[in-house]
Amino acid sequence: MQMLSIELPLLKPGDEVLEWPSTQPVPIGDAVAADAPPQLNRWIEVYRIIPQGEAFCRTVALTTQLRHEDARMHQAHADPGVAQQWAAEEADRIASGAHGKGTDDAGDDDGAEDGARYQSSSRKKKFVKLTDEDMLVDWYEMLKLEPQEGATDDQIKAAYRRRCLETHPDKQQNHSDELFKQVQRAFDILGNPDTRQAYDSSRPFDDSIPGEHVESGAFFSTFGPVFERNKKWSSVPAMPSLGTDKTPHAEVLRFYDRWTDFQSWRDFSHLADLMEIDDSMCREEKRYYQRENARVLSHFHREEQKRIRLLVDRARKNDPRLRRRREEEEEKRLKEAREREAFRLQLVAEGERRRAEEARKQRKKAEAEAEAQQEEKQAMRRAQTEVLGFLGQHGLLDETPTNKLLADRVRRPNVQWIFSKVTNATEAQKLRDVLLACSTELRARTNDPEYKDVEGAEEVEAVMRFNALIQKMEQRCGVNRYGEAVKKVQDGDAFTASSKKKEVAAAAAKVPVDAGPEWTEEDLSRLQKATAKYPPGSVDRWIKICDLLRHRFTEEQAMAKVSELTAALHNAGSGNPTAATASSPTLSSAPSATASSVENWSLKQQKQLEQGLRDLKDYKEKDKFQKIAKMVEGKTAKECFDRFKFLCSVNRKK
Repeated sequence: MQMLSIELPLLKPGDEVLEWPSTQPVPIGDAVAADAPPQLNRWIEVYRIIPQGEAFCRTVALTTQLRHEDARMHQAHADPGVAQQWAAEEADRIASGAHGKGTDDAGDDDGAEDGARYQSSSRKKKFVKLTDEDMLVDWYEMLKLEPQEGATDDQIKAAYRRRCLETHPDKQQNHSDELFKQVQRAFDILGNPDTRQAYDSSRPFDDSIPGEHVESGAFFSTFGPVFERNKKWSSVPAMPSLGTDKTPHAEVLRFYDRWTDFQSWRDFSHLADLMEIDDSMCREEKRYYQRENARVLSHFHREEQKRIRLLVDRARKNDPRLRRRREEEEEKRLKEAREREAFRLQLVAEGERRRAEEARKQRKKAEAEAEAQQEEKQAMRRAQTEVLGFLGQHGLLDETPTNKLLADRVRRPNVQWIFSKVTNATEAQKLRDVLLACSTELRARTNDPEYKDVEGAEEVEAVMRFNALIQKMEQRCGVNRYGEAVKKVQDGDAFTASSKKKEVAAAAAKVPVDAGPEWTEEDLSRLQKATAKYPPGSVDRWIKICDLLRHRFTEEQAMAKVSELTAALHNAGSGNPTAATASSPTLSSAPSATASSVENWSLKQQKQLEQGLRDLKDYKEKDKFQKIAKMVEGKTAKECFDRFKFLCSVNRKK
């Protein structure tokens, strides 16, 4: 009989696998197993210690089988009749069932596929239970099959037919059928997918997996054989191999994906204590035992899945290809992070540089503005000094510390006040130029109502011009030189507006202006709206007024007409309607009549009109001015209405 190898668990995890002949004592840890069963030495050729796990269970089962066989052998030697009875029962069993089944299956299973036997054990309709003797014999060797577990059904059938011819009793010298019966039994087991699966699962197999930490150089040599030998348990054929260090990354991922979903067909019925299901049982009893057997086997299947999953996890953890890929991805991530950080720092530096440049520009601008302001202040001081020097040189400066205006002298506080209100050097320079251009000689005092508050019997042109500038500055600031509030007037440049008005009036009086086309009522209405829309001081005032007049009149003609109408209104206010009519030779008779009707109003009539307007300000009916006319002596409703429109137009012009 062929000698066997027994596998025992290691007592210390991490020790190397040990092998020694059965003639030597079995070492267990640091001691020697002196009490090892001596009766096992006849059956065991080599002892091999492997890690704890399923191998331990298999070893215990094998030891139990060997002891049972040894007990049967002693019983057979003690009672030859028992041995003959056992041989007869075995021969009857083989002759009645196994022989006929083997010959019939040789033809029926001729077209079966190679992977038909790799069906999941959970889908079986019944559980296969081999005897202890069946699991101790190498039935592949009995049929002389070289591929053994990798043999196909056709190869098994061909080997069975060949061995039947070789072991037939007629070809034996003693006509013994013992070897022929063993061939029949081998085909019974290997020719049936269920029994072959159970037998293949019961054969010795190394369930060990590598440790948690493996050197990179030994990864493929350590894990490669483990995956290759576990391929046999896969329900799906053509499971991928571990590959080499040059395997593409996509293939590596495919390998781990396939092995993560590994489905095993491995049968553990030889290790489990299963209940025998007899055909005489009722249906409920069969189903109950089937569920119990499935529950017992599910524990072994879960342990098998855990073992394969642990193998895949350890391989993935130690795989140098994945580690290298992880390092590359980590390096790429760190590189991108460094690039983002560098870009952020660059943006920060650029922002700081821009802010520094902007701050430098602002500082430079502020310095330039401060310098310009300082220069303006100095220019204003120089202008003030020059004015004071000019007045002092000609004896026109009065040192009295009051702000009273005189006709022949200028007091120092007034000079200081007007220069304190000047906002820039240009105005100060204009003020200086205006004063220095005036005469300093005494002359007789003119009765100009504009200077009625100025004291003195004689006047000096430079002093009177200075007094006019003082008054214009008070109107522009809204505060007089004594700190009292006055009516504020926006009239352009305070220092040049008065002189410009006088020059324009003089030019208009001296230079004849072409009358141009006749002024109609529509033209006068447009002129009135234009002067109200663009008051004095507006930019390009007369150009815009001519645009509204549709360019029928030039700027000089428009200015002359406005001066003419203004003079007519002043004359009308003084009670001289003849002068107002004479100053408007281009007006038609209708406008002249209207002007006379709105201007010939006494003070009493004006007050009566104002009182009527106040009393009927909330009255909205059409006969409003008829009622007002009843309150005004000597005026009709139309005359009251015309007077009202005239006063409104005058108010808009102001």
